[in-house]
Amino acid sequence: MRRMLILLVTGIIQVGLLASLASAGALDFTDDFNSFDTNRWSKGDHKLGRSYLDPKNVSVTNGNLAIKLPARTLNGGEIMSKDLYGYGSYSARMKLPNAPSSITGFFLYQAPDYASEIDIEIYNDSSRKIMFSTYSGGSQTHTETLTLPFDPTTGFHEYRFDYASGSISFYADGKLMKTWTDGLPQNSMKLYVNAWYPAWLDGKKSSKDRYVLVDRIQHTSP
Repeated sequence: MRRMLILLVTGIIQVGLLASLASAGALDFTDDFNSFDTNRWSKGDHKLGRSYLDPKNVSVTNGNLAIKLPARTLNGGEIMSKDLYGYGSYSARMKLPNAPSSITGFFLYQAPDYASEIDIEIYNDSSRKIMFSTYSGGSQTHTETLTLPFDPTTGFHEYRFDYASGSISFYADGKLMKTWTDGLPQNSMKLYVNAWYPAWLDGKKSSKDRYVLVDRIQHTSP
């Protein structure tokens, strides 16, 4: 009787877990960056804003993706997915550097510019500023700068966006920060993380190397 009760309870727990996973969508991938997966990611090699995104500034160390902002330069680094992705939930657990005038981006994008993009951009400093933006059909359809409930340079935090056919919602450590229900791209895009110096900030060079550390990136399909 006791064995039957244990089996029954175990079965109920398993059913509950499966139901929870189903409601949350299907896990497409989780990358914990124990190594650099060249089947999933490539490294950026191009100019952006004030920066040259140098493949040499991207590495994996101690179980983290490390994107370097080298001392006394305005250069940065980037990774981009080799596959295209559509609707679903996207999250990155990151610790940002204290490198004023630079930002970290976590976003979906597909060329040409302004056609398709869903964007999180976080200031690499203690101001707690974070920007959410969308682009569709040749123009920027939304943008808003908000204040994070934490300092992103002092520890790891999760940044997430949930992308559906009729809405986009942005989260920081599970807290809903912004939702839009129009002006959204409708085609598949590549997933990016980068760190760089935009032309619309001061372009102040850091006196020593700074790093964006990414502990995990995850994508869940609807």
